[in-house]
Amino acid sequence: MTKQLPSHAKVVIIGGGVVGSATAYHLTKLGVKDVVLLERKNLTCGTTWAAAGLVVILRGTPEMVRMTRHGYELYRELEKETEQPTGFIQSGTINIAT
Repeated sequence: MTKQLPSHAKVVIIGGGVVGSATAYHLTKLGVKDVVLLERKNLTCGTTWAAAGLVVILRGTPEMVRMTRHGYELYRELEKETEQPTGFIQSGTINIAT
């Protein structure tokens, strides 16, 4: 990370919340080398910080299950990959049938 902005970039992402951070992450995983992520304060310090951050795998459609399972696995591995603390805590959920 640097506080000095480059003179040019192929991609500039404004906002370092979960969406901006995920966009920067996936673009670099796809091989895009010239990505700049701009955040006014600290990464995920705004709305993302205040969110519950639950990743519940049990969903109504197979597509949603696959998507949330991918997100869950990504969160589990992200700390190892980046060597940065993510705060991920594996927990369970309870659904009450009515």
